[in-house]
Amino acid sequence: MNAHNSQDPQGSGEHSGTDKTRILAVDDDEDILYTLKAICEAAGWHMDGASDGAEALRLLRERRTYDLVLLDYHMPRMDGLTLLGFVREEFPHLPVLVLTVDEDQATADAFLDAGATDFALKPIKAPDLIARIRLHLRLAAAEQQLERRPQDQLPKGIQRQTLEAIVAALRETRDFVTQQELAEMSGFAYQTVCRYVAHLEDEGLVEVQLNYGQLGRPKKLVRWRDKRK
Repeated sequence: MNAHNSQDPQGSGEHSGTDKTRILAVDDDEDILYTLKAICEAAGWHMDGASDGAEALRLLRERRTYDLVLLDYHMPRMDGLTLLGFVREEFPHLPVLVLTVDEDQATADAFLDAGATDFALKPIKAPDLIARIRLHLRLAAAEQQLERRPQDQLPKGIQRQTLEAIVAALRETRDFVTQQELAEMSGFAYQTVCRYVAHLEDEGLVEVQLNYGQLGRPKKLVRWRDKRK
């Protein structure tokens, strides 16, 4: 996730003691930054604010300690979509929640294609935002734990190289896919993909839907969990 990764023993994805979760909020509206700071402090998190993309990049590069970014779309000089591109190049696994008044599908697709983790619509509702942040902190912590786990601590039959390839294939699509489609995308046998999907499901890193057809057993559809609901 980042260099600031001392997670609490309960695995909630939030830091314990004085080692607080650190959030960077980027918005050119001072009133919104004030509101976001109050929400974050109420949840026990530390928040730094940046009023434009250049300042946000400077803070990210200098401190390298943030656990999540809250990103406004409409900003002067550098909009949120442009900034997201820079963030994804340098911090590929850092969760980024986009704050926007735009509800159109084209805007959502553009941000998802650029690597946004999730969206929250303005006006901001504190309970909804806190829940979304907590979810993505937990998911980022679980993903980081999976990446750090030595081979001898992975379940029997799970190889790190294969696991990373299947995760990469899941990350490349924002839609639900069948396990057969995932097998074709990743180049592994269907049975292999089923085994690894079950492992990722146990780890809480994929969403699962069952598609009930007219005949036979339902098809399992999966997608990487940090995509927009």
